[in-house]
Amino acid sequence: MNDHNELCIATYIINLKERTDRRSHIASEFSDKEEFDVKILQACTHDSGNIGLWKSFRKVIETADKEDEDVILFVEDDHYFTEYYDKDSFFQNIVEAYQQGADILSGGIGGGFKYIVPITENRFWVNHFWCTQFMVIYKKFFSVVLTADFGSDDTLDNFLSTLTTNKMVLFPFFSRQKDFGYSDVTAENNIQGSITNYFDSAEAVLLTYQKQFKKFT
Repeated sequence: MNDHNELCIATYIINLKERTDRRSHIASEFSDKEEFDVKILQACTHDSGNIGLWKSFRKVIETADKEDEDVILFVEDDHYFTEYYDKDSFFQNIVEAYQQGADILSGGIGGGFKYIVPITENRFWVNHFWCTQFMVIYKKFFSVVLTADFGSDDTLDNFLSTLTTNKMVLFPFFSRQKDFGYSDVTAENNIQGSITNYFDSAEAVLLTYQKQFKKFT
């Protein structure tokens, strides 16, 4: 039974105005999905890309807090939907993750974890994660973000991983990052194909856990 026809989630997409290729890409990704109330915000700039991304994320959370949102979706402009995205599954997982105390529910990650616990066949707890292109953020985590002290050497994904133990990821991934051939945050990601490799590697590990979960439950 489909109970999610009328649901819509506040969706904040960050984009630098000069990145017109990314804006066109991300607009296309959401053009046929009415379940997302899309707002494209001007990303913050900084000489250090990691700080610019943090400021952009914090700006989104501050906006969501002022709007008294209960839950939001934070999106970077290199996100793309995989073939596994399903509206009903997405919203069902948002509700269930909330009931289980999640602060962050990611649609797809590029690794970073050491420990994994399958919660369901399609949702895993992870101790750490890389990549922040598609994250559901719950209201109870807003104040943590807004009072956090982000350092000059921090990166958004690693920093958020340390702010809460309540992190989950959907699997198979609903979201991955499109490789534009450059990154505004880390030099390593400027190597062609590296983002894809990260997601492929993470997917292979999580698939092993999923197979074992199915086998023994």
